[in-house]
Amino acid sequence: MHYCFTFVCQQGELEIKALLLAISLKTFLRCNYELVATVPTPATDWGTPQPSTLELLKSLGVRVVPITNWVDTQYPIGNKIACLGIETSAEKIFFLDSDILCYQEFTPAYDWLRPVLHAKPVDLGAFTTEPKFWTSVYELFNLPVPARYVFSSVSQELLHPYFNAGFLGIPNQSQFAQTWADSCRRILQSGIIAERPRWLDQLALPVTLARLGMDFSCLDERFNYPAHLKPFHPQAVLCHYHKPSVLRREPALNQVVNRLVRAYPALQQQMANLPEWDILSKPYQVEKKTHWFSRSPPLQPSAQQARPEAFITGLPRSGTSYLCRLLHKVENCVVINEPTQIFQPLQQPFPPYQIALYYQEVRRDILNGQAIENKIKDGEVIEDTAIIDTRETYLPSVYRPDFVLFTKNTLAYLARMQQLRTVMPHAPIIVCVRHPIDTIASWKGTFNHLKQASVETFPVGHYQDSALAGWQRQRLQRIADTVDVALKRVLLWCYLAETILSVQTDVHLVRYEQLVLNPVDSLRTIFQKIPQAPTLHLPASIQPSEIRHKRTTLDAHDLQLIDDLCSEYLHAFGYNKGGN
Repeated sequence: MHYCFTFVCQQGELEIKALLLAISLKTFLRCNYELVATVPTPATDWGTPQPSTLELLKSLGVRVVPITNWVDTQYPIGNKIACLGIETSAEKIFFLDSDILCYQEFTPAYDWLRPVLHAKPVDLGAFTTEPKFWTSVYELFNLPVPARYVFSSVSQELLHPYFNAGFLGIPNQSQFAQTWADSCRRILQSGIIAERPRWLDQLALPVTLARLGMDFSCLDERFNYPAHLKPFHPQAVLCHYHKPSVLRREPALNQVVNRLVRAYPALQQQMANLPEWDILSKPYQVEKKTHWFSRSPPLQPSAQQARPEAFITGLPRSGTSYLCRLLHKVENCVVINEPTQIFQPLQQPFPPYQIALYYQEVRRDILNGQAIENKIKDGEVIEDTAIIDTRETYLPSVYRPDFVLFTKNTLAYLARMQQLRTVMPHAPIIVCVRHPIDTIASWKGTFNHLKQASVETFPVGHYQDSALAGWQRQRLQRIADTVDVALKRVLLWCYLAETILSVQTDVHLVRYEQLVLNPVDSLRTIFQKIPQAPTLHLPASIQPSEIRHKRTTLDAHDLQLIDDLCSEYLHAFGYNKGGN
């Protein structure tokens, strides 16, 4: 026998995860293998799986083996280590975290039989990027730090060997499990780390390799895909989902789960006892409404499900919130105005995959019938957040799963347009612009960070932001060093305009004046830019409005600065001097 695939089956939710993993492996594995479910003992510490769980495992041909925790009974993650010490005739033993789903058919590569550790590097480096930390760990074992490196798969940090322990393979009869457990205990007893950290097993893993003189071979993300950190990729084979809400977030994964559950109704009976699992088999909650001659989309999760979405950004005070208010009136359209969830991903030094996850989580929650947060008042998106800036929870009304989803932010999205394109290349970026006279006049009487052009206070895109290009940091430093507040405002407008024009071919510009005077054509053009957007149905309430001005707030000095410095950019946006 070539392979043994083993995992933990423990009383509670882990039973469902273990069964789902076993069924998915049984369905999609194409090789000479055995499946082994390990049950932690004694039952007084870990409980006992339900008889129905053990019966289903038996019907799947899964061998059930009792294990004990070789590290510390107060460290449940340590149960996995004993999985690699079970008796088997296989040449290679692979351990899998129970919260992994095999998504599609696969045959292990011949390379997997080599007598080395096979594992994927960690998702994120976190504190382990510090060389001194690894020196202190290896010194416990009188070993040098290896002169080899890996990239963390999500953040792309350069690290000494450090692996995700959710899926790993070792040669049988290697004493690996015993040495791994000993390494964990010695690190834990040394006091160099916090008491029983959940990543203790991963810290001890490369040390164990060094102690045994065992080589390693890095697996790519397909074979331990971090679905909790990145949008699902259809080439993934083993998907590490962590929570059922991640399966629900990804229609392709939810579809596979439903396929497996239909084949094994006993699993569905267990899932029905936990709401977070039971919902995976439920159809989407949308209001019943169809138009003549239109085809209603499927209400069950599907890998082919369209997810039309877009970003709204632009110059602050250029009509972005007004655009949100208009889109809020459109059927099957949801617009989140200035979500707070975007800032942490945009501040990270690696691609903001969590922005894409946020979009998918919002869609999932709406389709599950759960309320979301938005800047609304009396059922309408707040048009001027300088006057009213509150958030409420509500459940948007949608009639189909493939509704159009927008989020809006001005300064933060403008500073990260290239990164947004990287993580969501299908989502167009809608950029609102406005004549500098009207924009700056509005700034002068609104939020202090715009009135003072306080670029050092921007949470994303400040003058020390390392994610910005060199020319952007230079422009922002110039603004920060300027004393004349009127000049600072004009320089900020010029900088933002230059940022927009630097990616003009990749974005769709919306002029404030056109949006206000002809909203119907503006919205139609926007929807034409969104791939797979449903048919646009505009309500009669969307009508032309009046252009608003606050030019009386500007003095001669303001106007002169705008005239002297903004001409090149305003012409590029289709404006003339004087405000037309």
